[in-house]
Amino acid sequence: MLLGLAEWSQGQDPLVRWINVLRARHGAELQLVIWDDTDYDIPWELLHLTDHQEHGLVAGILGALVTVVRWTTVREAGTTPFGTPASCAGHVLGYYAEQMRRDVEVFEEYVHRAHIGTPRTFLTELTRPDLGAGLVYMGCHAEYGARAHEVRIASVSWSDLNRQAMPALRDGSTLVCLNACESGRLFDNRGRGENALRGFAELFLRKGAGGCIATSGKVGDDIAHLLIKELVGRVCADPDLPVARALREFRASAVARLPDPLSWLDVGSRAYTERQQEILLVLYSFMFLYFGHPLTTLRLRVRAQEVRA
Repeated sequence: MLLGLAEWSQGQDPLVRWINVLRARHGAELQLVIWDDTDYDIPWELLHLTDHQEHGLVAGILGALVTVVRWTTVREAGTTPFGTPASCAGHVLGYYAEQMRRDVEVFEEYVHRAHIGTPRTFLTELTRPDLGAGLVYMGCHAEYGARAHEVRIASVSWSDLNRQAMPALRDGSTLVCLNACESGRLFDNRGRGENALRGFAELFLRKGAGGCIATSGKVGDDIAHLLIKELVGRVCADPDLPVARALREFRASAVARLPDPLSWLDVGSRAYTERQQEILLVLYSFMFLYFGHPLTTLRLRVRAQEVRA
């Protein structure tokens, strides 16, 4: 898979050269906004960049070398990723499907309102203008389809969620994180008479979220739990570190665990199987996409320590 992506990247030479010019000019401070208004599911974060010794540029994968954010046109709200960054702060509001309830432990250090099982009470919380959540988290399954009623998260269709009032997000100070397969994919909504792409990231941004983390593909529950624990740990470790920068470091850490260069192994051998698992972890790490301003931050309210008598 990684070799296939490297070959695909070789066909993007003009784009790679342009990004390298920006890397040489801005260095580690480069922030790249990918405004993709297509439903082609292009894995931009996995674009392989070439080195350029004269400018001190190393070769590697875009999403691990450069701070990358996604965007799609949010028509009704008229928002862009170039305005004022959001400073998301407050407690955690979480929804967890039964099979993903262990994600609750990821937030054990923070003030946390957890809803497990049915999403009904969780969605009711989003109607509260005074909610004050810094992070809205969903750990559950999602389904992707070609039509609005086929696209679901926690068994709730995109259409039903779209009709849901969410004044809790209106002030733009809440980050949404969707640990749900394919929750970051967009669908063409021409079937409902509009020339527009819709999706869960677009929906939450339109409702007022300060940013949205979602996944571009299917990630197994066990691996998703491990990855989200590491990702949330990085995002929350330094409240002044932008979410997009933390995501870049998260991906870079995954890439660093792979040997360089990748050696050829006999198909079917134990070493080959283990290597495939390592590669899958890297690919899954790059499936977490961030939609929002490159400098948006998250500061969660820490749970008060219990005092023993």
